[in-house]
Amino acid sequence: MNANAFLIKTIAQKDNHIFTIEWADGIAHDYRLSSVQKQCPCAGCNDEITGKKLLDEKSIKEDVRAVRIVNVGRYALRIQFTLGCSNGIYGFDMLRKMVGVHHA
Repeated sequence: MNANAFLIKTIAQKDNHIFTIEWADGIAHDYRLSSVQKQCPCAGCNDEITGKKLLDEKSIKEDVRAVRIVNVGRYALRIQFTLGCSNGIYGFDMLRKMVGVHHA
């Protein structure tokens, strides 16, 4: 995949629970916030040594919302959720790979 495919053109809030990313290559995908939060990559949600998921996905509420979504450099997003963990940094490559599995 072209490296530019991992660059974001726009991010838009679709409703209280879904945001849309339009990628630089013109492809757009919807992401449900609860599905994204279930994939939190932070050390509190994943064992740093084994990689085992520590996060109980059942603890993620389907109606979780975002207080804000901000860029981390030119490679990732940080999402401040209304509930649960907000420590993860979601790399653009990770978000792009979620497509087809965790998008709305």
